[in-house]
Amino acid sequence: WRSYHNALVASDREIGNVAKALAEQTSWTWQGIDLLLRDTARWYQNDIQRIAPERLDEVLANRTAGVRQVRLITIIDAQGMQRHRSRGSSPPNLDLSDRSYFIAQRDGTATGLFMSEPIVTRSEHRAGVELSRRLNDDQGRFAGVVTAIVDLEDLEQFYGAVSLDSGTAIQLLREDGTLLVRNPPTPNVVGRKFPELAAPPGAPASRLANPIDGSRDFIAVARVQDTPLALTVTREAAVALQPWRDETIRIGVRTVVLTLLGALTIAALLRQLRRVETGERALRESEAQLRQSQKMEAVGTLAGGIAHDFNNILGAIVGYGELAFQHSEEGSALRRYIENVLHAADRAKALVDRILGFSRTGFGERVPVNVQSIIEETLELFVASLPSGIRLEKRLEAGNAAVVGDATYLHQVAMNLCTNALHAMKHGGILSVILERIELSERRSLTRGTLSPGPYVRLVIGDTGTGIAPAVLERMFDPFFTTKSVGEGTGLGLSLVHGIVTDLGGAIDVVTKAGQGTSFEIWLPVAGEIGKPVVEAAHELPRGNGETVMIVDDERLLVALAEELLAELGYEPVGFDSSSAALQAFRGEPQRFDLILTDEAMPDLIGTELAREIRRLRPTVPIILMSGYGGAQLAQRAGAIGVNEVLRKPLQNRDLAEALARVLGSSH
Repeated sequence: WRSYHNALVASDREIGNVAKALAEQTSWTWQGIDLLLRDTARWYQNDIQRIAPERLDEVLANRTAGVRQVRLITIIDAQGMQRHRSRGSSPPNLDLSDRSYFIAQRDGTATGLFMSEPIVTRSEHRAGVELSRRLNDDQGRFAGVVTAIVDLEDLEQFYGAVSLDSGTAIQLLREDGTLLVRNPPTPNVVGRKFPELAAPPGAPASRLANPIDGSRDFIAVARVQDTPLALTVTREAAVALQPWRDETIRIGVRTVVLTLLGALTIAALLRQLRRVETGERALRESEAQLRQSQKMEAVGTLAGGIAHDFNNILGAIVGYGELAFQHSEEGSALRRYIENVLHAADRAKALVDRILGFSRTGFGERVPVNVQSIIEETLELFVASLPSGIRLEKRLEAGNAAVVGDATYLHQVAMNLCTNALHAMKHGGILSVILERIELSERRSLTRGTLSPGPYVRLVIGDTGTGIAPAVLERMFDPFFTTKSVGEGTGLGLSLVHGIVTDLGGAIDVVTKAGQGTSFEIWLPVAGEIGKPVVEAAHELPRGNGETVMIVDDERLLVALAEELLAELGYEPVGFDSSSAALQAFRGEPQRFDLILTDEAMPDLIGTELAREIRRLRPTVPIILMSGYGGAQLAQRAGAIGVNEVLRKPLQNRDLAEALARVLGSSH
């Protein structure tokens, strides 16, 4: 009886945990699609008058491009006529007023998000569903519907990648029982209704006659949060109870034959229970890592967007600040005030770098970096600010070991960890820094990440402070989580460290004891050897020779700033705050301009689109692209078009002057 009960509990717990984990992942996918619908409805209601009608389909397609599950978005007016769509041209006079989603949204029977029956797309013959949200006018009256056709292939692939035991199946259903996705797939069942699978009677461990294949199954149901969906995991009772049946037969026979064999069987059961507990613990750890990665991805996307807008503001502050500094009298109070402004701007720029580094959307380089030289440089800067009572002990023995990454990001990792160590030792102590090479011969799991066998550089930064409480230890890598007072910390330090180390293929281990201190171990894979970099002496800014430079940026203030900077550097600047106007001017006089300097994010043509059009008119003209928000994808896209360089905002005089000199020099 105990073995039977344990088999029931273990099977119920396993399929229940799988159902909850898959429902949570499905909820993230559906929430992203619903967010796109809400945002599209808000955009259409508020910004429709500012965009030319012939460009609405194109803008709608650009808004949909980032959500791979959405095949098509359409805008339908209050009379049921389709007005705009994200793919292909809008069919004239296409009347959709008899569609179920249109009637439900128009009559108010649908509350919020409405999901249709399963459909098959006409063009691609792929399974999907149609989601819709209501459009209202300024008085709150019905103004139409925004719809999205969602491709179920992504969920089919995701569920198909889940390793299932024999006799186990995954089903995604609507609340009315309509089957949308099943793994393993079964012919001719998608689109049929199975209400008993969406809301089975009795306890979760009760058995159910599965209407799909007729088997007697255990079933676990998890609601997909904020959606009219339910995810079920079923397991055939015969499969789930087979271990119990085998065990019962074995125990009965052996008990009759010899009592000793019964004792050995009990020992085998205990080992089996330990394996079950180990499996449950591994599953809990996997669920925690999945939730953490989802939070980091969502907050990273938001942070990257904020950093982009702030970079435009910061660019004007830095640029005009440098101009004012150059024209102020040396030793004057005005120059001192301007220096303070530029120092504050540097701090703001560092904060943006941290946000972009956290979201992993910056222009981080991928080159071999001498780790020891970076740590030595960081400690040299850090020693000057050590408070009294803190002693630094260091042992740097990595030699010329190289890591493929960005030197700035590695510097931020070391600086953040050293700063946190100081904050933990308010009454003095020892700050220890160890850098060494280690060869791992077997796989190793750490606090954050898992290491494969191979050569590594290990950076250990420890303190003799108060240690980290268990509650803080679980959340300290979460973005914006901090134990410091308001105004003393941003909560990005450790989340930034985690993002950088993960991006470099490394892992983090944390060892802490209450009252005895904490040590952070950063493990990074070694990618060969490289000597320490040679510091080059500063030189004067390179100047132009009257070359005509087209400047394109939708921020008029930044256009005026760039014109003034380039004029002082000896160039002839011509600024445009509209990419369409800039393209028209270039078409009129394609030989007038010696170089194109354009921003990427603009309302009409984005920078890469403008560059593509200019290349068609004049393939050899040099082009420099500016962006405060991008990454490897932007660099690849720009390189495919033929853009000569990509600069990161906010720009400083030296960055701009050297880039112009390089590009113009290589084109002559």
